[in-house]
Amino acid sequence: MFSMEHIALVIYDIRDNKLRLEVSRFLKRVGLSRIQRSAFAGSVRPSDRANIEAGIRRITKGWSNYDVQIYFISPTVYSQRIVISEGYSLEEEDEEFLI
Repeated sequence: MFSMEHIALVIYDIRDNKLRLEVSRFLKRVGLSRIQRSAFAGSVRPSDRANIEAGIRRITKGWSNYDVQIYFISPTVYSQRIVISEGYSLEEEDEEFLI
């Protein structure tokens, strides 16, 4: 168990549009922000870890053809990431059509 806040990094490949939208809406509800089309990140408390995992398991139950990975990393490690991006932006209002 973590003794301080960590960063939750959730990445996924989900083929079904309905399931993908449901997962992304859940991740937003728990306070994560979209950092790429299929990736969310945000600060979480130790108690949030089980809630995020349980929520994803509940949403994906009965579905197939998906892969969701959840990482809990320290803010220090996250701050050392390297972002290489040029002219890229996410259109949140078009989330229903993200593939």
